[in-house]
Amino acid sequence: MEELNDIKKSNIILSKMLNRSIELLMEDCIKIALRDFTSAKSIMKIALEQRNSPKIRAKHEEKGLHVPPFVIASITSVCNLRCKGCYDKAKVHNRSLELDENQWSSIFAQGKELGISFILLAGGEPLTKEKVVKECIKFPEIIFPIFTNGMLINEEWAETFSLSRNMIPVISIEGDEDQTDKRRGKGVFKRVSSSIDLLQEKSIFYGISITITTENFEDVLNDEFIRTYIERGCRAFFFIEYIPFDSSTESLAISTSQRQQLNSNMDKLREKHRAIFITFPGDEEKFGGCLAAGRGFVHINAIGSIEPCPFAPYSDINLKDVTLEEALNSPLLEKVRSIHELLKEHKGGCALFENREMVKDLLGKNQNS
Repeated sequence: MEELNDIKKSNIILSKMLNRSIELLMEDCIKIALRDFTSAKSIMKIALEQRNSPKIRAKHEEKGLHVPPFVIASITSVCNLRCKGCYDKAKVHNRSLELDENQWSSIFAQGKELGISFILLAGGEPLTKEKVVKECIKFPEIIFPIFTNGMLINEEWAETFSLSRNMIPVISIEGDEDQTDKRRGKGVFKRVSSSIDLLQEKSIFYGISITITTENFEDVLNDEFIRTYIERGCRAFFFIEYIPFDSSTESLAISTSQRQQLNSNMDKLREKHRAIFITFPGDEEKFGGCLAAGRGFVHINAIGSIEPCPFAPYSDINLKDVTLEEALNSPLLEKVRSIHELLKEHKGGCALFENREMVKDLLGKNQNS
């Protein structure tokens, strides 16, 4: 009983920290969007909608259910690019089993009832699932950052984003033209640049996502690089540490000293520029370490299985069979949360990926029990 009370206290403290972080994020969004009245008005409305979500999560907490404010939803494995080192391509997919727009809409509705604030759409390439993405329009209470390669953004998508400001496109690049085309394919940078121009023209609140490696580290943290994209209308920067899925690319993973430099640079950039700067998984440190497995977020893969994290693609439960509420208490997620203290000790990057054999073992034990 004492152990359960300690877990509950820890969850309450974590929830308060996450809620405050979201409040500050929304305040930053409003300040940044004030340059454009249409954006500011829409984002202020979204911020008001968001105020109710922490209260809903708190009610569930009182009943013994810890609801994370974030969900990562990889809505498809389909992609129109073949980027080098893509972690999703390393997985085995059965596209015939992928959830349709009605099933995803049901999950979004359940997320709303549970008080989930953000559902990050990923893939594959999420914009290949137009019907699924457009279901997000029905849920203005939830913010949907859409992590896209930007190749499919056209006038129609720009108009959709303009009318539905709770959907925020986040375009992936690798740095300059040479760096982006080297990983993503020849001509990708120019095509993506035209998408960015279109978003800026429509005054759409958008971000860019950069997989940070030893090859682009100095370039993408350069003040000139950041300023260039702010001048092009970018208002959010996501720096995702590269996780090597095979030994041949381990040299691309940033070092401990670079990770420390990254965190230091983030503080300086936040002070200097009117934009949002987020690192993953680096920003987890302030919340006591790894936020996966439902502490701060869970991952739903394209066929509806609940996983601790995109980098820990193991599951014991599927949303075709249970509700989202039931899935958040899956035995595997609970066991991963129970070894949280062990996950604090790692070399950097993704704690779950580094300890993937331990997670696999937990899954095996759960299936054998």
